[in-house]
Amino acid sequence: MEKIRKAQKIIRIFRKHEFEAYIVGGAVRDHVLNIPLTDIDITTNAKPHEVSKIFKTEPTGVKYGTVTAFFEDEQFEITTYRQDGSYDDNRHPSEIVFSDNVLDDLSRRDFRMNGLLMDDNLNVIDHVEGLEDIKQKVIQTIGDPAHSFKEDSLRMLRAAYFESKLGFKIHMDTLVAMRNQAGLIENLANERVLQEMIKIIKGEHAKKAFITLMDTGIDKYLPGLEKGLIQAVKIKKKLTVDIFFMMAFSLNKIVPKAWKFSNKHRHRYQTISHIVNRVKKIDELTLYEYGIENCLLANHIQVLLGYDEDKEKAIRHMYDKMTIKSELDLKLSATEMLERTQKKAGSWVGNIRKESVEKVLKNEIENEKEVLYSYVLEKIGE
Repeated sequence: MEKIRKAQKIIRIFRKHEFEAYIVGGAVRDHVLNIPLTDIDITTNAKPHEVSKIFKTEPTGVKYGTVTAFFEDEQFEITTYRQDGSYDDNRHPSEIVFSDNVLDDLSRRDFRMNGLLMDDNLNVIDHVEGLEDIKQKVIQTIGDPAHSFKEDSLRMLRAAYFESKLGFKIHMDTLVAMRNQAGLIENLANERVLQEMIKIIKGEHAKKAFITLMDTGIDKYLPGLEKGLIQAVKIKKKLTVDIFFMMAFSLNKIVPKAWKFSNKHRHRYQTISHIVNRVKKIDELTLYEYGIENCLLANHIQVLLGYDEDKEKAIRHMYDKMTIKSELDLKLSATEMLERTQKKAGSWVGNIRKESVEKVLKNEIENEKEVLYSYVLEKIGE
């Protein structure tokens, strides 16, 4: 509530300077739903340069009439009332026109429940029947949904996100438009699609949103996730983001290049997929090569997919009993190999050490210095 009190102060300061201002969007919706607020956006008829004369600001989106204001150790996005021109890329308006009428600004927003205003006394002002949608727990666009999605096709994923977050039902007209225009998802930057997918997966009602993505055909424009969505709906418990992607890409057998994951996440998802699909049995060699965490995750995915039973205890027990968990655990070092054989360094050292590790893990030789040295002599004598 502290941040909302500061927003009230900002609105009153605007009024003292003879400007209108309101809290707008998700903050009002969540206030009505009694959900904790995070970001609070403010809309005003003051132009960006006028806002900057009143508050300390940064020009975070001046092209679209938005500045970030710093007020009493908090940040607030403040946007000037505007009308949008044509949308050339199904995402951003090619031009904007500032307006003095808040109704112009509301008409360009996404969903009716997000088109509510709130004044400095926390009175909710509803020009778009957003309160009725919240009461009925329904998600529908402001104006014609087909036109809305053509303007900004990310709104289709946003509808699924709000379904996942709030558990609301998407209005039939909005759902039909999503079905008819699903292909517009292809025009979006993958980074934005990924951001929305992560939020969808995190939602308490994610399964409802997964069903919507499949029902509308949007899943066909989410590379490598189609089988994962089908499987996720069947699983009773809620999946974390990483587990969802690991499961989906294990079913897909590869992480599509289209997804803009970090190298760390891409490598991990691909590693789990490899273990799930290509390693017949998790043994000491598998544990040594991939590590216990990856092996436990792979087994978890195998359980979710019905490929195997839960073997966590057995895997942990096996790992604890392993006499060697790293090449550094070999009792004969690379330096000692070179000193005692008096041979020059080369790839042979790494090759023999790798083979030595495998022999020890398979209990074919002991991890003792002289035993390992005898094995080295045997190998270089071949």
